[in-house]
Amino acid sequence: MNRNSVNWHGSFAVIVTPFKQDGSIDEAGYRQIIDFIIDSGCHGVITAGSTGEFFLMSSDERKRVFEICVDQTAGRVPVLACPAAIRTEDVVDYTKAAKKVGCDGVMVLPPLYVKITDREITEFYKRVAGEGGLPVMLYNSPFAVNVYLTPKLIEDLVTIDEVVAIKDSSFDMLQFSNLVRSVKDEIRLFIGLEHMFVPALAIGADGAVAMSPPIAGRMASELYDSFVAGDLARAQELHVRMARLYDIFEVGSMYSCIKESLKLQGMPGGYTRAYTQSFDDEQKAKLAAILSEVGLLEGRKAAE
Repeated sequence: MNRNSVNWHGSFAVIVTPFKQDGSIDEAGYRQIIDFIIDSGCHGVITAGSTGEFFLMSSDERKRVFEICVDQTAGRVPVLACPAAIRTEDVVDYTKAAKKVGCDGVMVLPPLYVKITDREITEFYKRVAGEGGLPVMLYNSPFAVNVYLTPKLIEDLVTIDEVVAIKDSSFDMLQFSNLVRSVKDEIRLFIGLEHMFVPALAIGADGAVAMSPPIAGRMASELYDSFVAGDLARAQELHVRMARLYDIFEVGSMYSCIKESLKLQGMPGGYTRAYTQSFDDEQKAKLAAILSEVGLLEGRKAAE
């Protein structure tokens, strides 16, 4: 396999998992979010990733969420599952489950929590790729795990047959530039933050894998589409709005921000599970001000 083995590009959405007040998964709400982002032009979906709060779900729940996402997407866009875990055996198990229900690939973080060597990281990805049997998107998120996938290490990892893409959330455009120079011909390159999307596209990114599409709707996919169409002025305009939208993550816990923003727009953001908490009125007002400023509350009715 290589980058030409998949047609992954554009705005890929990592989506929340809405919970009901009793803590159960709101399957109907989850399906509604999936339909919304696809109808808004999203080019792919990531299920049960960090934004999907995999760390607050049981193993069975995570596998069920994979299944729901594949069923609701119904082949309209690619679906990637996130099999993150500490034990390699668990990552492999989630990857096999994703393949069984029909996911198109997996977005794989290095092992959580543990600091390991480059040789150990390489062996980890070889095992997940070889035993899991799905195309792999590497996930470089040094602020979430205790591992940094450097360009040199990534050059080694792309020799693994199943590795076809990477999401880079290093917050470092020099790192991304080095990936463009070294591995763009082998794998597809996705930036992990949409307020860095336009500069990333300008130097060769294939897309973004990020959190805003359920909130931003069409604005997220249009950011990519306008740049590809050569409408740089529109892309720059949307970049400024997207950068302002990312200020919501200064209001409170990141994934609670997304859920509360969805509810302010009448979408099924759902409730939280411990240890995360719902927002108070002051936080909600700050979110509403930002969403209104970027034009996302026009004609919307807040969910109860």
